[in-house]
Amino acid sequence: MTIQAQFSTKKWEISPNKVMPITNISYSSGVKTETAKTSGGKDKVVSKGYKADTLSVSYNVQKNAGCNPEVEYSDMKVLVGKTAPFLLNGKRFGANMYRLNSVRPSNIILTNKGEILSMTITAGFEEPIVAKSDAKTIGKTAKSIEKFKSEKGIKK
Repeated sequence: MTIQAQFSTKKWEISPNKVMPITNISYSSGVKTETAKTSGGKDKVVSKGYKADTLSVSYNVQKNAGCNPEVEYSDMKVLVGKTAPFLLNGKRFGANMYRLNSVRPSNIILTNKGEILSMTITAGFEEPIVAKSDAKTIGKTAKSIEKFKSEKGIKK
């Protein structure tokens, strides 16, 4: 048995009994920017930190490949909101941690009786946002530092 990838308890495996390979991975990482006017009238692009990394994984589940599409979809829905590293070939891929934000079935093939034979499942992940310091606290800290400096006669 080969584990192609893993997130929390979910494993994408390829074995003689079950074939469930990932067919598409999309990854995005970037920087937040803001355009600011300068005194010279020119626009300046200012970096405002990093955007949260996002990851999208699509995979096919088919009855004739040893998978139960309904069970596989239900197993992924249970993980929505959970946070864990995403492992690809046993190694962390992308961000340290991801939160599973969405699970979407598509390309569903049914029998005449409505039994699901196969589907593509797309899972959307995002790096959890780390809480930032409260701006009011930062302002109070700056004021207390300025007060301390003035009491001690410290100049900039």
